[in-house]
Amino acid sequence: MTADGIVGPATWQVLCSTAVSPSDETPGMMSCPDGSVGTSCPAETSQTPQPSVNEQITAPLDVADSIYSANKTMFLGSKNISLTPYRITEVRASDQGFLKGVGNVTNNQTYIGTYLSDELRQSRGNGTFETQDGESIAWIYSAIGRLVDGRWVFHRIILFNNTQSESLSLLNNSIGLVKATVGNEPDYIWLLE
Repeated sequence: MTADGIVGPATWQVLCSTAVSPSDETPGMMSCPDGSVGTSCPAETSQTPQPSVNEQITAPLDVADSIYSANKTMFLGSKNISLTPYRITEVRASDQGFLKGVGNVTNNQTYIGTYLSDELRQSRGNGTFETQDGESIAWIYSAIGRLVDGRWVFHRIILFNNTQSESLSLLNNSIGLVKATVGNEPDYIWLLE
């Protein structure tokens, strides 16, 4: 990871290393780890233990490498959109944070959250980063959140739009990873290369 908060190819590869690409030759076919191609892969027969999903090693993202950190969130309101088949809410909030290379910014956001269970939530949202002198850039995101020790922890993919703002142009068409914890913990964004 670079000092400006951008995730490098090696970290991205670790994050995505479990994927096995499907075969390009026949729709519905997949490439298996043993080199075969089929609609399913044969069970592992080797004596070498394979790590489970919970045992995979991933490189943690260092908050010192993030490009953005929110240090204060103001809840602006929420409303229920639906209660069946899942509870769906719309939430509005505003963060005060620091964007490397720019300074203090306000992150205004609206998101729709779907409670898939008492411990799992899917959300999508949009908003804008605004500088103190009125420049802005819009963004959208998709997230999954889970209840951890009584607090919601969200992992998001965020896509920044384009802006004519010179100071915010470092975010033009950027994709980022976001970790957000509901409560008194900062939110962080890391840009992907």
